[in-house]
Amino acid sequence: MIIQLDPKTRIKGTERAWELQRQRNHKGGTKWESYKWFTTFRSALEEAVHREIRLHPARTLADAIDGVSDVLQKFEKLIPSEYRLAK
Repeated sequence: MIIQLDPKTRIKGTERAWELQRQRNHKGGTKWESYKWFTTFRSALEEAVHREIRLHPARTLADAIDGVSDVLQKFEKLIPSEYRLAK
């Protein structure tokens, strides 16, 4: 299973793990490279969300709140409601 999060980031399911992957330039082309591994899909998705929030360019508290809201909305749209994770 491969879930595309954005053009340069995806989660890939393998036989033993869920991998966060990023697209990298390689010998004149591009390839997908795994950079973190998780035992659950939930953990992989949480890391992807947290990473995007951490890297958001917000400089004020108001921008940070808007940034978090935007990131969460983006990820909610990617997952059909029947597959959303409950706490």
